[in-house]
Amino acid sequence: MPIFDSHFHLLSMKKKGLDTTLESDIIGIDVGTDLHDISDRLELIALYDNLQFSQGIGPWAVDDDDYAGEEKYACCLMEDIRKFGGAFIGECGLDYHWMYGTKEKQVALFKAQIELSNYLGLPIIIHTRDADDDITKIISDSSFQYGGIMHCFSSGWEVAKKALDKNLMISFSGNVTYKSNTIIREAMTKIPLDMLLFETDSPYLAPVPFRGKPSRPEMTEFTAAFIAQNRGIGKEDLKAQVLANFRHLLERSSSCS
Repeated sequence: MPIFDSHFHLLSMKKKGLDTTLESDIIGIDVGTDLHDISDRLELIALYDNLQFSQGIGPWAVDDDDYAGEEKYACCLMEDIRKFGGAFIGECGLDYHWMYGTKEKQVALFKAQIELSNYLGLPIIIHTRDADDDITKIISDSSFQYGGIMHCFSSGWEVAKKALDKNLMISFSGNVTYKSNTIIREAMTKIPLDMLLFETDSPYLAPVPFRGKPSRPEMTEFTAAFIAQNRGIGKEDLKAQVLANFRHLLERSSSCS
């Protein structure tokens, strides 16, 4: 069974001086974070046959001194997607933990990318941190015609249920293995297996027993083992199900039709 990781950042790994050499059979998504980062990322992605990639603008963009507003940024993102491709939009969303810019600017940029995902026919990858009220309202009020992923899920079951109701898959990173994160683990045990993914968010959030160290996509094996144990399913059976989930989502992307 190949290694699967639904969310990692090869360019961020490179910038931190980490080795970006991966197992040749790895399957997953190299995820964009910033406008125009795709040129540098493609050099790393092109080395592997089974990687998909996204392009998106994270909420931190609204903190930039030269931030030109959600309409301008969404137009630039659409140009990059049309030029370079990509099977997903994201990551994008809300982050009130670090509180980049203002809530209003974050919300506007997120909504612009939801609209763009529907317009271009691409599943969306959602980042959310300490923004449960606003994220659930936006999700409830929005349409995700091509599905998507709630990445690095860090909330409780009520938020997960709202996302599932909108056909968004839930992806768990290494932080689900951290002892103090009982709320995340409780939600993980309730997610239908056909809507569940796992990830590393490399180079961040390494799972136990690597917590505190830079993460790598291969470490998703430890997250998979943890989830499988807590769900009462064999690790290889879980991996097969999750890989099928990913392929089902990928089939909805206009880039793969």
